[in-house]
Amino acid sequence: MQHLPQDWIATTPKKDYGQDLNLEICEEGQYRSLDLIVQLKSSATSNILNNRERHQLKVSTYNYLWDNLRVVLIVKYIEDENEAYWTLLKDVEPPANPEQENFMIYFPRQNKLSEINWSDIINYVRQVTDKKLASTRAKNKQNHS
Repeated sequence: MQHLPQDWIATTPKKDYGQDLNLEICEEGQYRSLDLIVQLKSSATSNILNNRERHQLKVSTYNYLWDNLRVVLIVKYIEDENEAYWTLLKDVEPPANPEQENFMIYFPRQNKLSEINWSDIINYVRQVTDKKLASTRAKNKQNHS
């Protein structure tokens, strides 16, 4: 929470089913229907392979998040480093076998949450949102013609 922009609204779902935080993005003092989901993970120590932090994720959680229309940011906090690392769900390699229960996801060690450029995240959320809206509007226009 300490790394979020102050004017963003963070809400915590009452039930834990894959979404730990819902963030409503404020741009230049205005809320413009931009939001994203945050899935939080943590560990006491790091689990590094090839300069990437690793963490197991349930395939069912991945599938739930993947099917969601909102952008998903996954964050892993490492207690003994007092640092968190992030990745966008779009950058996670999907499980090799969809029938397996868990699979490993990787966080680039350069993606420190303490150094995140929120403007890049906002721009990506804006791109995704604009594509969804354009698609919906085109379908609605087609249906009304």
